[in-house]
Amino acid sequence: MEVGNSGMTIFRGVSALAAAAMVMAALTSCTDEGQDPAASGTPSPSSPAPATSSSTPPSDSEIASEAASAVVWKYFKTVDLVRQDSNRPASELKAVAASSQLTAQKNLLKSQRQADRRQVGETKLVEVKVESVSLDEPATAYVDVCWDVSDVDIVDGDGKSVVTPDRKDVGWTRFTVTNATWETAPSDGWRVSGGSDLEKEPCVGS
Repeated sequence: MEVGNSGMTIFRGVSALAAAAMVMAALTSCTDEGQDPAASGTPSPSSPAPATSSSTPPSDSEIASEAASAVVWKYFKTVDLVRQDSNRPASELKAVAASSQLTAQKNLLKSQRQADRRQVGETKLVEVKVESVSLDEPATAYVDVCWDVSDVDIVDGDGKSVVTPDRKDVGWTRFTVTNATWETAPSDGWRVSGGSDLEKEPCVGS
């Protein structure tokens, strides 16, 4: 992340799927040779009960939370990629950002490329936490992110670093993530539309 003279912070950047395995045991019974089955008291085989699923379908809020978190991860990755490679079109940002956040990132990218600068290294997301979700129109989630850019550098055309010594390498940002098409695209319509820094202690592990 680079901090410019304007004081604006530049931000960059899925959820894992759990797999369950079912183990079934086969039970067998036997009788002594010649013993009357009726006298043995051994119950006759019965049909197994229908299998029922114990999983509960996710609620709308859970779907929204999962999707909003996923797009934040994708947002940071996309911003990293377009700032590292000048051949990647700025239009890639539209898949992860909207509104003022998209405008800000496009302007920052344009300024960087005009100055013949590029990013080296990737942003680390130490913690991503969905604080709240509202499904009112537009659907909105607030996602707190602890980011770490200690491995990120901005270099000029000669490969020389232009990052100032007082750059803040670790911090928190609360992102506003919105989905104006929740009814038709509950998972795919989310975009990072805004963000503001939080005054919090550095996250654990940063």
